[in-house]
Amino acid sequence: MQTRRAALTTFATMAAAAPAVAQTGGKATAVATPVPGPLPKVPPLDKTLKPSEIALVFVDFQNTFAAPGGETYPHYEAILKKSGMIEKSVALAKQARAIGIQVVQVTEGYTDDYRELDWGNGAGFHRAQILRQAWKTGTWPVELVDAMKPGPNDKDILLPNRITVNGFGNNGLDTILRNRGIKNIGLGGFSTEGCVYATMLAGYDLGYRIFAIKDAMSSTREDLSRLMLEDRYPQYSRVVDAAAFIAMASPQDKN
Repeated sequence: MQTRRAALTTFATMAAAAPAVAQTGGKATAVATPVPGPLPKVPPLDKTLKPSEIALVFVDFQNTFAAPGGETYPHYEAILKKSGMIEKSVALAKQARAIGIQVVQVTEGYTDDYRELDWGNGAGFHRAQILRQAWKTGTWPVELVDAMKPGPNDKDILLPNRITVNGFGNNGLDTILRNRGIKNIGLGGFSTEGCVYATMLAGYDLGYRIFAIKDAMSSTREDLSRLMLEDRYPQYSRVVDAAAFIAMASPQDKN
């Protein structure tokens, strides 16, 4: 048995080493086996970023999530207090504005009768909004939370009434960013496993370099959020904290 196995192994080795043979006009012609060349080298990751090429996109910082009295705020209250996510995001937005990064707020909202949605779609995202009569445009729950509203001299871009899971849907965000020469997106918001994740995927597919700012996003499912930031997010973004993100874009750090 061992002799038979040895013979088979030798034959397989010889076959692998032999040149391929092609039939041409009834004659066998040896075809050279391509020799693999050296593997390509990818460039090093950016260590610095130009503020003029960055947008800081916040997803769904709305009262329903982030303000006392919001429908889902009770589920987030303890987590937000523990993490300081709102306060960190407010500070991040101020730092970004100060160095010339474009701040963008994308928020979700629907007409009073949800006429824009497919009521028969069995997926839970929109169906849940219809059943709860939630997220109606013009109501307090969908308004931007006070802490994240821009001041009178701030130049934030506000894109409300999004009906898609990802932040690029039906609001012209991609066109706006391309018109402004944006290449890099810092991303935060609600929630890590939901609309923020969908926005990251959409932005990556559109060709943007995504920086997932882990202390500027939140989730009611901390274990899942942690797992996604460790396992899924790095496939489509660079996961950083707010301090590291700002440091990459700060002029004083480029000496």
